[in-house]
Amino acid sequence: MSGGDPEIVHLPPGFRFHPTDEEIITHYLSKKVMNRSFSASAMGEVDLNNFLAERAKMGEKEWYFFSQKDRKYPTGMRTNRATESGYWKATGKDKEIYRGKNCLVGMKKTLVFYRGRAPKGEKTNWVMHEYRLEGKFSYSNLPRAAKVCRC
Repeated sequence: MSGGDPEIVHLPPGFRFHPTDEEIITHYLSKKVMNRSFSASAMGEVDLNNFLAERAKMGEKEWYFFSQKDRKYPTGMRTNRATESGYWKATGKDKEIYRGKNCLVGMKKTLVFYRGRAPKGEKTNWVMHEYRLEGKFSYSNLPRAAKVCRC
Protein backbone atom coordinates (compact mmCIF):
# COMPACT_ATOMS: atom_id res chain seq x y z
CA MET A 1 0.00 0.00 0.00
CA SER A 2 1.14 3.49 -0.67
CA GLY A 3 -0.62 6.74 0.20
CA GLY A 4 -4.41 6.95 -0.11
CA ASP A 5 -6.87 5.15 2.10
CA PRO A 6 -5.19 2.86 4.67
CA GLU A 7 -8.32 0.62 4.66
CA ILE A 8 -7.86 -0.36 0.99
CA VAL A 9 -5.93 -3.56 0.47
CA HIS A 10 -4.41 -4.20 -2.94
CA LEU A 11 -4.50 -7.89 -3.81
CA PRO A 12 -3.17 -9.65 -6.89
CA PRO A 13 -5.57 -10.26 -9.81
CA GLY A 14 -7.59 -13.41 -9.33
CA PHE A 15 -7.30 -13.41 -5.54
CA ARG A 16 -10.38 -14.88 -3.84
CA PHE A 17 -11.14 -15.12 -0.14
CA HIS A 18 -12.64 -18.56 0.49
CA PRO A 19 -11.76 -19.71 4.02
CA THR A 20 -12.89 -23.11 5.28
CA ASP A 21 -15.39 -23.28 8.13
CA GLU A 22 -12.57 -24.24 10.51
CA GLU A 23 -10.47 -21.25 9.36
CA ILE A 24 -13.41 -18.88 9.93
CA ILE A 25 -13.77 -20.17 13.50
CA THR A 26 -10.10 -20.41 14.51
CA HIS A 27 -8.47 -17.56 12.57
CA TYR A 28 -11.25 -14.96 12.57
CA LEU A 29 -14.19 -15.48 14.95
CA SER A 30 -12.16 -16.61 17.97
CA LYS A 31 -9.75 -13.68 17.53
CA LYS A 32 -12.66 -11.22 17.21
CA VAL A 33 -14.26 -12.54 20.41
CA MET A 34 -10.95 -12.38 22.29
CA ASN A 35 -10.11 -8.89 21.00
CA ARG A 36 -12.98 -6.62 19.98
CA SER A 37 -10.62 -4.32 18.08
CA PHE A 38 -9.41 -7.22 15.89
CA SER A 39 -10.12 -6.55 12.24
CA ALA A 40 -9.58 -8.59 9.12
CA SER A 41 -9.17 -6.78 5.81
CA ALA A 42 -11.37 -9.38 4.10
CA MET A 43 -14.21 -9.07 6.67
CA GLY A 44 -16.20 -5.99 7.52
CA GLU A 45 -18.71 -5.40 10.30
CA VAL A 46 -22.46 -5.22 9.65
CA ASP A 47 -25.52 -4.52 11.78
CA LEU A 48 -27.81 -7.20 10.33
CA ASN A 49 -30.94 -5.72 11.90
CA ASN A 50 -30.49 -2.51 9.91
CA PHE A 51 -28.89 -4.01 6.79
CA LEU A 52 -31.12 -4.54 3.79
CA ALA A 53 -29.86 -7.34 1.56
CA GLU A 54 -31.41 -5.68 -1.50
CA ARG A 55 -29.12 -2.65 -1.06
CA ALA A 56 -25.88 -4.61 -1.15
CA LYS A 57 -23.67 -3.49 -4.03
CA MET A 58 -20.79 -5.93 -3.85
CA GLY A 59 -19.58 -7.83 -6.89
CA GLU A 60 -19.06 -11.20 -5.22
CA LYS A 61 -21.75 -13.74 -4.43
CA GLU A 62 -20.24 -14.50 -1.01
CA TRP A 63 -19.52 -11.91 1.68
CA TYR A 64 -17.82 -12.41 5.02
CA PHE A 65 -18.52 -10.11 7.94
CA PHE A 66 -18.76 -9.85 11.71
CA SER A 67 -22.09 -8.94 13.25
CA GLN A 68 -22.93 -8.59 16.90
CA LYS A 69 -25.95 -10.62 17.98
CA ASP A 70 -29.05 -8.67 18.88
CA ARG A 71 -31.19 -10.04 21.70
CA LYS A 72 -34.93 -10.42 21.17
CA TYR A 73 -35.54 -9.54 24.83
CA PRO A 74 -33.12 -7.52 27.01
CA THR A 75 -32.85 -10.21 29.69
CA GLY A 76 -33.23 -13.28 27.46
CA MET A 77 -30.95 -15.42 25.36
CA ARG A 78 -33.10 -15.56 22.19
CA THR A 79 -31.57 -13.89 19.15
CA ASN A 80 -33.49 -11.18 17.28
CA ARG A 81 -33.22 -11.91 13.57
CA ALA A 82 -35.82 -9.40 12.37
CA THR A 83 -34.91 -6.54 10.02
CA GLU A 84 -36.87 -3.62 8.55
CA SER A 85 -37.82 -5.66 5.48
CA GLY A 86 -38.04 -9.21 6.81
CA TYR A 87 -36.35 -11.80 8.97
CA TRP A 88 -33.72 -14.54 8.97
CA LYS A 89 -35.10 -18.01 9.69
CA ALA A 90 -32.94 -20.95 10.77
CA THR A 91 -33.18 -24.02 8.58
CA GLY A 92 -31.78 -27.52 8.91
CA LYS A 93 -29.51 -28.91 11.59
CA ASP A 94 -26.46 -27.07 12.94
CA LYS A 95 -23.18 -28.45 11.56
CA GLU A 96 -20.27 -29.24 13.88
CA ILE A 97 -16.93 -27.69 12.87
CA TYR A 98 -13.76 -29.54 13.87
CA ARG A 99 -10.06 -28.70 13.91
CA GLY A 100 -8.45 -31.98 12.96
CA LYS A 101 -10.51 -35.09 13.60
CA ASN A 102 -11.58 -34.75 17.23
CA CYS A 103 -11.35 -31.10 18.30
CA LEU A 104 -14.76 -29.39 18.15
CA VAL A 105 -14.20 -25.65 17.69
CA GLY A 106 -17.55 -24.32 16.50
CA MET A 107 -20.99 -24.72 15.00
CA LYS A 108 -22.46 -23.47 11.72
CA LYS A 109 -26.14 -22.52 11.47
CA THR A 110 -27.83 -21.94 8.10
CA LEU A 111 -30.43 -19.17 7.83
CA VAL A 112 -32.71 -18.10 4.97
CA PHE A 113 -34.07 -14.57 4.52
CA TYR A 114 -37.84 -14.05 4.29
CA ARG A 115 -39.42 -10.72 3.20
CA GLY A 116 -42.30 -9.51 5.34
CA ARG A 117 -43.31 -10.61 8.81
CA ALA A 118 -43.35 -14.11 10.31
CA PRO A 119 -45.07 -16.45 9.82
CA LYS A 120 -46.31 -15.23 6.43
CA GLY A 121 -43.02 -14.04 4.99
CA GLU A 122 -41.96 -14.68 1.39
CA LYS A 123 -38.85 -16.86 1.08
CA THR A 124 -35.93 -15.34 -0.85
CA ASN A 125 -32.75 -16.87 -2.28
CA TRP A 126 -30.58 -15.13 0.36
CA VAL A 127 -28.77 -17.67 2.56
CA MET A 128 -26.52 -16.84 5.51
CA HIS A 129 -24.24 -19.08 7.55
CA GLU A 130 -23.86 -18.07 11.19
CA TYR A 131 -20.87 -19.38 13.14
CA ARG A 132 -20.49 -19.75 16.89
CA LEU A 133 -17.64 -20.96 19.08
CA GLU A 134 -17.83 -24.35 20.81
CA GLY A 135 -15.48 -26.72 22.65
CA LYS A 136 -12.34 -25.05 23.99
CA PHE A 137 -13.34 -21.88 22.10
CA SER A 138 -16.86 -21.80 23.63
CA TYR A 139 -18.15 -18.78 25.46
CA SER A 140 -18.02 -20.56 28.82
CA ASN A 141 -14.32 -21.40 28.34
CA LEU A 142 -13.19 -17.89 27.32
CA PRO A 143 -11.36 -15.51 29.68
CA ARG A 144 -13.61 -13.04 31.52
CA ALA A 145 -12.26 -10.06 29.50
CA ALA A 146 -13.37 -11.73 26.26
CA LYS A 147 -16.89 -12.30 27.61
CA VAL A 148 -17.40 -8.60 28.17
CA CYS A 149 -17.17 -7.90 24.44
CA ARG A 150 -18.90 -11.02 23.13
CA CYS A 151 -19.56 -10.77 19.41
